[in-house]
Amino acid sequence: MTDKKQKPPFYLIDTDSDFYRPLGVRLAICISVLFWAGIEIYNGDGFWGVLSGAAAVYCIYVLFLTYNPPPKQEPVIRPDDEPADEPETVRENPKPEDKS
Repeated sequence: MTDKKQKPPFYLIDTDSDFYRPLGVRLAICISVLFWAGIEIYNGDGFWGVLSGAAAVYCIYVLFLTYNPPPKQEPVIRPDDEPADEPETVRENPKPEDKS
């Protein structure tokens, strides 16, 4: 995630999340909010139709017009996790020799 100081002071959708990276997810969100706005307008609820329409416009603006996908983060490999070049051999304890 980026530093919160670089974010705009007001945002509803955190586009730094990997959840919004696939195009299908962003399309599903915008289509569902537009559908909701259409249902509200069809039922005669102008207030809720305007609110959901504004939410749809905001979703389209944020998820398509100004969307900048976050950079992919490479997995961090610690030295303990690195694979060994050679397979480790198991040493058996040497048997003590009889000195009799």
